[in-house]
Amino acid sequence: MSQLNPRELDVLNILWKTDEPMTSTDIVNEQRGLTQSTVIAVLRKLLKDDLVEVAGVTHSGKVLSRTYRPTAASRDVIMKNFAGDYANFKNVISKSDLCAAILGIEQGPEQMKSEISKLKKILADYEKKL
Repeated sequence: MSQLNPRELDVLNILWKTDEPMTSTDIVNEQRGLTQSTVIAVLRKLLKDDLVEVAGVTHSGKVLSRTYRPTAASRDVIMKNFAGDYANFKNVISKSDLCAAILGIEQGPEQMKSEISKLKKILADYEKKL
């Protein structure tokens, strides 16, 4: 799988933000700058790459419309893309600096405690492997 382009990331990000499947019109209405034709083209490509799936069909006005949701594979692809991007900057940004920056992004205290707990477990598992 190649790098995702910005529009593919936009559509996936919109789909990840909700638990409910969305129509292409719903996706267009979520972000300025997206057009119906662009979203449909992006959804076709993401469907082909198994990064989204058709969740069902719903009435949208007087027509039937497909609803879409991200697949589990989409999370793996975005993680690989992110790791690949990080690899380009690993000589400038350490893993600890990256973790600190990510932890500082708009989180409440409970979410931050949860993330720190998960990180401690991950680090302990890595330490055992050494």
